[in-house]
Amino acid sequence: MLRAFIPTILLLALPLAASSQAIAQMADCSSEAARIKRAEEELPKLEVAPPGDRTIVCITLETNLLFAKRLSAHLAQCPRSPLAQGGNAWAKTGRDYQAQYNSRGCKQTIMGYRG
Repeated sequence: MLRAFIPTILLLALPLAASSQAIAQMADCSSEAARIKRAEEELPKLEVAPPGDRTIVCITLETNLLFAKRLSAHLAQCPRSPLAQGGNAWAKTGRDYQAQYNSRGCKQTIMGYRG
């Protein structure tokens, strides 16, 4: 008798499992968004880097490029992130910084996250 109800029980349990996965992903997205927001606040500013010091300018550009890639990867996973509103601005900034990075002949110095 109980065997007849097993398919029904499984069908009812699937949405609950999917729902708990969605809740877990939202929590992951929220905590990652908070970490990214803190990282953004600590980014070096290109406008205060000494223009004549190529090394500092390149490292500043590279740091900001890596941040833009990290944000982009986060938004791909979490499109409803509270950071989504600023995503387009960072995508443009990332393209601008990449062009400057390339035109200055900068070389990769930071190992780690590459998006």
